[in-house]
Amino acid sequence: MVQAFGCTLEEAFKNAAVALADLTYYSERVEPRMAKKVEVEYDDLEGLLFKWIDELLFLFDAEKFAWGRNIEVGLRQGAGYRISATLHGETYDINKHGFTGLIVKAMTFHMMEIKKVDDYWVLQYVVDI
Repeated sequence: MVQAFGCTLEEAFKNAAVALADLTYYSERVEPRMAKKVEVEYDDLEGLLFKWIDELLFLFDAEKFAWGRNIEVGLRQGAGYRISATLHGETYDINKHGFTGLIVKAMTFHMMEIKKVDDYWVLQYVVDI
């Protein structure tokens, strides 16, 4: 189970992305050599979190893009929710970024929770490894 925190929803979604990266490699070793734009939308926050993590998994699996901790996240609410983000990173290199021993296969809705606790947001999710 992964938990990410933030003073805003944007910060919590950013931290959820960093936590996902840190499951497989060491995000602090990533240099911002290129940027990837990611946009996802969904009717509710849980679905948005699912699509966000799923899109990030695709970037890593299909494009071997390793994102670091420099992530800009914008979140808008209208008829639903929309994330527009820019992730800074580079092509994954096991010798540079390391490997924690975990390979994330898929996002799940299992035990997913998004809530505001006092002055901060908590995002909780589970991935298949």
